[in-house]
Amino acid sequence: MVPVSIVLNLFGPLGFVGGGLSLFAIGWALAYNFYFKFNIFSWLPFALAFAALPSCIAISKDITPPVWMWLGGALLGTAAHFINVLKDIDQDRASGIGGAPQRIGKTGSIVAAGLLIALGALTLYLFN
Repeated sequence: MVPVSIVLNLFGPLGFVGGGLSLFAIGWALAYNFYFKFNIFSWLPFALAFAALPSCIAISKDITPPVWMWLGGALLGTAAHFINVLKDIDQDRASGIGGAPQRIGKTGSIVAAGLLIALGALTLYLFN
């Protein structure tokens, strides 16, 4: 599927630059699966990928994505990471997965996600 993904992203409706940014996000998703989910920087691929995805559409329409779009996406994407891990946190720890949510636990992850959602919403509200 990787060749199909590359062709569809680069030559599809997002155009070469927007599609390239989409591939950037996909690359971070793969990096998470193979490396980042095992360390304290597990949030980084989510921040970068979620920051990039809404900008793909703006770029495909020849609009320069504003900073609030990047920052809001990064904050909300990081929150999504902490929320997504909650249901499997005990099994992840048993499997040796030691990302940021596994290290701070369920309560810490819920608090982190709540703060990140609030900061993301505030960013979108204040700067949009």
